[in-house]
Parts: sequence; structure tokens; C-alpha cells
Amino acid sequence: MSKQDARKVTIIEELLAHRLSNAQAAKLLDLSLRQVQRLKAEAAAHGALAVLHKSRGKRPANSIDPVLAQTLVKTYRSTLSGYNFCHATDILAEEYGLYFSVSTVSRYLKAAGIRSPKAKRRPKKHRSRDARPCEGEMAQMDASKFDWLGNGSYLHLHGAVDDATGRVLALHLEQEETFEGYCELMFQMNQEGHLPREIYTDARTVFVYNSKKKQDLTIAEELSGITEKQTQFARALRESGILLIIAGSAQAKGGIERLWGTLQDRLAKDMRRHGVSTLEQANTFLRAYIPYYNRKFTVQAAQPQKLYLPSQKPADFRLVFSRHEPRQLDNGLSFSFKSQKCRLPRSVNDMKIPASPHDILTVATSRHIGIQVIFKGLSFAPELLVTQPKSIITPQAAVSNDCKQSAGAVPRPPAANHPWRKPACSPYPVKGDNFVDYLHQR
Repeated sequence: MSKQDARKVTIIEELLAHRLSNAQAAKLLDLSLRQVQRLKAEAAAHGALAVLHKSRGKRPANSIDPVLAQTLVKTYRSTLSGYNFCHATDILAEEYGLYFSVSTVSRYLKAAGIRSPKAKRRPKKHRSRDARPCEGEMAQMDASKFDWLGNGSYLHLHGAVDDATGRVLALHLEQEETFEGYCELMFQMNQEGHLPREIYTDARTVFVYNSKKKQDLTIAEELSGITEKQTQFARALRESGILLIIAGSAQAKGGIERLWGTLQDRLAKDMRRHGVSTLEQANTFLRAYIPYYNRKFTVQAAQPQKLYLPSQKPADFRLVFSRHEPRQLDNGLSFSFKSQKCRLPRSVNDMKIPASPHDILTVATSRHIGIQVIFKGLSFAPELLVTQPKSIITPQAAVSNDCKQSAGAVPRPPAANHPWRKPACSPYPVKGDNFVDYLHQR
């Protein structure tokens, strides 16, 4: 019996003994006069303990079975140790058939002396911005270095998330944060029809050159109105009609930063639980993990319409998102690229290539397209020009057999009276020398 229940029973007993009036008891119990009269009649008929709640000592109807409670705690300790309580609730329902609320899991685990491993930190103050109202209007893009496979490899997870809904648009793992990794995100978004109109990211050198080390512009770039040399990724976004926005701080792109906090806590454990141990397996797993994540964490946008850009042809899109380097044709309509001599084919699709010496072309390279040439609206593979390597011929002087030195002989120094040891005299007389003496020396 609690202290409050004991006080209530004592007041009712005093009321039955006529040491308190109904009004005094009502004031002490903070009840109405009618309620006190009802409790007095109940206590007179069944005893003073009858005024207590009838469910005292009974198991609540919404409580779980003690055996299930033990199974919950045992399962968490054996296989889900280190999972936060919300993540553990999802795994218990999806893989073990134990359907509990997060508060129930938290209550029973805390009663067993288990605390959530996810620390609650006081958030830092910063001025928030409004999310875009429509899905597809802007996507946040970034990469996170973490031990995703749990083997100390510390790979870089590239990701893109919609600004309006928090929907994950693409995920891809690479050894480092690279141009190729972000291109893979663009390929995934183009394939799924989720190309955003704007991309919001940080000032990594993949997206923008360091302002302290500005690159010189080419004449073609100056004529096109470009004021500063663009990176390969920025150039590809411009050609695709996508606006690139550089964030001034990590808080400005808080959506992708919060995604990393969630994935570092959940994704690494999920991949380890499913036996994912290699980079290739991880990228395959991510394609199936994205829909699962979006079903749980995507929110509704402020406006229902979607503003994604239309998807482009995969071949053309891969050509745009590749490394482009200019080259100039020589008199033989060939060019050099990575220590190789290449030439243009005679025709492409039964159409002669209108090339002339000193024309400028673009060489595009990537892991998907290999080497392609972009020239006057055409794209084609160049031909490798096979050249004969130059051989160096060393003339061998005619030497008599008597003077030939054996391979193992040690060379001897010249004698003391050898002509080589005599001081060299000038072939011409100098000022102060006697010309006759000079002739005698000769």
C-alpha cells in the first residue's frame, strides 16, 4: 500500500468513527461531498480497504507476458547489444516477430539495467532555414568517412537526400571521396527518375576550386561567359541544367548531416548482421536498403507536386559525367593522350568526320565509357595509332684482337711518363711568350 492509499484509508476510518465530518473529509481528500458520501457507504458495507482501487495487485491488461519480457531482454543482450532502442524495436518486429512499442522496449530494458547507447547531447544553436516546399526542388549531397563494414577499412559513403522530404535518393560506397563516387549518385538518381533541379553541398574540391588557387580559363570558357574555372563535376551539372549551391557551414545542409548520424548507428549494424563484408556486397545491399529507409523516415513535403527533372538517356548522361580534357589535332589528324597516340576514324555512322589540322576536340574518360572523343556534336571511340618503337644503334669501333681487354681484366693507370700526364699547353701563344720557344715546344 502506498503512502497516499494509507492516508485515504485513515481518513475514511476517522470518518466512520465520527471524528471527522463529511465536509472535513472532502477537504482533506480534495473530493466533492457526494464522492465522500459514496466512499463512506462503501467502507461501511465492505470495510475501509474497499475505498482503494479494485485493480490493485492485478497485472495490467496492456502489460506483456513475463515470458515475452524475458525473451525481449535476452534477445537484446545476445544479438542486438549496442543498438539504440528505436532500432532494436524495428529489428525485433521485422526479424523476430516481437511487436512492441519503443516505450515498452525502453521500459523493460531500463528495468533490466540496460541503457540506450545513443547519447543525448544538447543541440548547438544555429539559425535554421526553411526546407524547400516541393520534392525534387533541391537535393543535399555529401560523403561520410566511417568504418561501415566494421573491419577497420573506413570507407566513404556518398549520399544524396531530398531537402523537402528527407528521402534518400542515392547511396554509394567508395574507398575515397571522389568524383567517380558522386557520379554514381547521379547515375542512380537518373535511373530512378529523381534528378533534382538544385544540388546543395559543401566546398570540397570535387565541386569547386579553392579560391586561393584559381585556375586559368581557356578561351572557349571565357567566350562562354564563365568567370572562374569549373571542376569536372560542376561542369557536368551545368551541362545537365542542374544548379550547384555551395553551403557555408555543415548546419546549412543539416538533412544530410542527420542522415549520417542515423546511418552510422543503423546501417553499419544492419550490414554486419546480414554478413556484408566487401565493398561490392555493400553497394548491392545499399540499393535494397534505400527503399527500406525511405518507408520509415520520409516525411511529407509542404506541397504535393514533384519537381524532378526528366531522366536522360543513360549513355548520354554517362558521357556528360566523365572527365573531359581538350586536345588539338596535328597534321596527321591524330592526338596524344596518356602517352598514347590516337587518331580519328574515317567516318562515324557512315558520315565522314569534318576534321582539320589544329582543330580542338574533347577527350572524355570514365570507368563506364572508357575513352570517347567529343567533336562537333559527335561522340565516338578513337583509334589507337600503332607506331614502331625507335631502336638505338650504337656503332662499334674496330679494335684489334691484341688490344681487346678481357671482360674480367682490371684497368691499369697510365705510367708516370705517359703523354696524358704532361700538362696541356695552349695551341696558341699568349701575351709575353716567345714565339720561337713556342715553335720549339711544338
